[in-house]
Amino acid sequence: MFRRRRTLHAVNGVSLDIRKGEVLAIVGESGCGKSTLARMLLGLLPPSAGAITLEGRNIRDLGHKTVARRVQPVFQDPYSSLNPRRTIASIVALPLEVHGVGTAEERRRKVLDILDRVGLPQRFADRYPRELSGGQRQRVAIARALVMNPEIVICDEPTSALDVSVQSQILNLLMDLQKELGLTYVFISHNLAVVEHIATRVAVMYLGRVVELADTDSLFRNPRHPYTQALLASVLTPEPGLGLPDTHLGVAFPDPLNPPPGCSFHPRCPRRFEPCDKVTPALLRDAGGENAVACHLYPPSPANASLPKTKN
Repeated sequence: MFRRRRTLHAVNGVSLDIRKGEVLAIVGESGCGKSTLARMLLGLLPPSAGAITLEGRNIRDLGHKTVARRVQPVFQDPYSSLNPRRTIASIVALPLEVHGVGTAEERRRKVLDILDRVGLPQRFADRYPRELSGGQRQRVAIARALVMNPEIVICDEPTSALDVSVQSQILNLLMDLQKELGLTYVFISHNLAVVEHIATRVAVMYLGRVVELADTDSLFRNPRHPYTQALLASVLTPEPGLGLPDTHLGVAFPDPLNPPPGCSFHPRCPRRFEPCDKVTPALLRDAGGENAVACHLYPPSPANASLPKTKN
């Protein structure tokens, strides 16, 4: 209690662009800053520096209601994200009420329509969350997120609290809705198999920083950053005789309150060399300008450059 207060940089120097109609996945170990980044994108947590822009406008200038109309969340735990005292219809209709959309009758029709879209019969409208299974509750959470016709949906590990048998149903539902409604997803997950199935591009985070950004095929086929390689090597395989995978990263996770100097990954990196413990690598684009990596193994050249600081 007598120690000097220290600052935790949960998200540090992240610069990303989210393209209309894509699924941008953000992956990394627990504590890397994924959920903090999600809260900032939703306008729930203001960044201490930098800016979050939507079509070139700072979301601080747009106001909470405008941002909420265009950006909606689907949270991880459907058991705690729904009000147990409200019926399903009133939970889904709440955003419409807050924004003053339509009459009570019009809101009711819109609720029944969106429940049908997410695969819930109309008889569920007057039930309570306690009467639904986990998968059904997550469908309600998805319906609540979509009832305002948002452009962007932030999915913060939307399947991790569900049974494996239900996860694929929810993933397929999200993919179908994305195609039907032209949605843009920011999909936060630690499940690489899910990410490979749903994502268009992937951003890999480590201790608050993005260390690699690539389209899904490139990242899974040819990961460049040693941390990305270790993540992919950690995935369990059903092949008999292989046993548990060994990432060679050790069991200790670095202290985010006291990050190491230079590259934050260097104490665990099997390929570290002289500059890694002194100089923080910039996130550099490749020659094609699409993918990027922050690692001294890929030094700067005229063909690549740091990602710009202001992103949409």
